[in-house]
Amino acid sequence: MTSVVGAIEPKGSLAADDALQRRQKTVTSRTAMDVKPRQVEWLLPGLIPFGAITVLSGQPGLGKSLLTVKIAADFSAGRLDQRGDVLMLTAEDPTAEVVVPRLMAARAKLTSIHFAEFEDRGLSIPMRFPTDTGSLHKLVQQHDVRLVVIDPLTAHLAGGVDSFKDQSIREALAPMAALAEEQRIAIIVVAHLNKGQSSDPVQRLGGSIGLPAAARSVLLLGRDPDDPEGSRGARRVLAHVKSNFDRQASSRAFRIIPAVAEDWLGTHPTAEIVEIGPSPYQGSDLLQNQAEADLPEVMNEAVAFLRSALEDGPRPARDVQAAAEQAALSWDTVKRAKTLAGVKTRKQRDVSNGPWVWELAEVQRVELPGA
Repeated sequence: MTSVVGAIEPKGSLAADDALQRRQKTVTSRTAMDVKPRQVEWLLPGLIPFGAITVLSGQPGLGKSLLTVKIAADFSAGRLDQRGDVLMLTAEDPTAEVVVPRLMAARAKLTSIHFAEFEDRGLSIPMRFPTDTGSLHKLVQQHDVRLVVIDPLTAHLAGGVDSFKDQSIREALAPMAALAEEQRIAIIVVAHLNKGQSSDPVQRLGGSIGLPAAARSVLLLGRDPDDPEGSRGARRVLAHVKSNFDRQASSRAFRIIPAVAEDWLGTHPTAEIVEIGPSPYQGSDLLQNQAEADLPEVMNEAVAFLRSALEDGPRPARDVQAAAEQAALSWDTVKRAKTLAGVKTRKQRDVSNGPWVWELAEVQRVELPGA
């Protein structure tokens, strides 16, 4: 092993302050022969490894938080290969009204589930990363925690972190990843999808590519394409879309069911997510299914936009496109909505090389189902 001592100049890292950056640091190197291979240890076999960050992604409202509750409950109660304590950092769902009743319904060992937050002038505020990584480290050691859930990640990022910049999100998550590896704990971070059109689940994670790059495993929860109730149904599919340790695991099907938590105060209506078997669908299938489910709503918006934009008469296509962009509507979606809105296009004949013009046709317009 060799070592070199040198001055490290500050580079504006969010992970450390200037004083730490300026001090003398020792840089070491070692050969591959010096590194002893180690077997991957799994919290959830093939899906969630210890010693690393796992991202659980999906559209809002599909049950990602419910799934983290199930995993936490099963781990705390010993229903997985191992048993251990869990630290849950939740910033959206109220702990007393939502999270704990869900844990009770999922038959968690409540004495093994811990919550963490800061008090500031009587207000509870969530941990922020990377600023509070040291506090997280202390809690992990204090309670011998093996699983940490951060839900959602965006609510737990420090104010200086730009989740849309690759370097910023990498610097924010680097201390967390180092903590996971050092303490051999599993960290699950919950993330939403962006509104892009890509069928690649990794590209659809909200913010920059730095988030899936920092994770060793990425999971996607989506609607089950076979659910006969469609977008109103309760069936879900969990797909494995990235793995750095092994080949991607097979997809699993789940169902969200009503549940009741009971204690000495009475009953608390809640919900539970239960596994119902394997699924043949991959991450790209779930995104395609979601896009199709969202199409009627998006098209309705585009049709309403066109009828409003053209109600006073013809307009050049470039003006319609500019107005669509201001309305945050995809130009491709607006073009597909032309027929449904009863729009016809023509060249402006009274001008040499005139522009294309859009206008409402006089014929009966086609109505969208449910519009």
